[in-house]
Amino acid sequence: MPRHQQITTCRKSGGPTSKHCSCEHCALSVCAVCGGGEGSLTTDCPGTQIDADRQQELCETNLDYTDARGWHLADEDCRRAPHFERTRVEPEPPRTDPRALIAPDFDWAVIDRNVDLERDLALKAIRWVLAERICEDHSAALVVTEDEIDGQLADGNAPADVSGALLARRERERIDFQISSKRAEVADDEFRQAARQLVAALEEPRSQIARQGLTVPKAP
Repeated sequence: MPRHQQITTCRKSGGPTSKHCSCEHCALSVCAVCGGGEGSLTTDCPGTQIDADRQQELCETNLDYTDARGWHLADEDCRRAPHFERTRVEPEPPRTDPRALIAPDFDWAVIDRNVDLERDLALKAIRWVLAERICEDHSAALVVTEDEIDGQLADGNAPADVSGALLARRERERIDFQISSKRAEVADDEFRQAARQLVAALEEPRSQIARQGLTVPKAP
């Protein structure tokens, strides 16, 4: 498999990456082949695009990919050290947006950015809902197991007489609930951040008008 290839094209301008830009291509190490970036970069490049679920798994676990072992879980004390090609992917020359020739009065860059933010918000909202459902399922399973334990204790059994398998199941479900709860919290935070970014982008034109001392037109 090939090694990672650093993207050198700015996502906003289409030109070379710049340290003054905050887009992910300029601020992070992103592979042009697999799409991994920073925390989701494997040691060796798998040679194909990594989907969003696998990237999240890479960020949360010790999952790794190497040419020697393929996909595997690395040891706890091992940290991934992505291997990049020495030669970088050359940036594509800036292209003229054909929409600007038809409607030059529109700021198409702003429109595209807002559309991307709306799409990102929708995806994060879906992830949050799914994470909440998983968390609720684990919570319900834990409650059922704890009710079974309480039922055995209510029958006059001592805590030491409670089934070992039942106690092991409760511990496993408790761990699953804690993990799913943490993931739901992360998904909720990402969803809120995406919502704030979209609102800020939608309010930016009004902020620019206010800074220029002009009157913001009211809706009819």
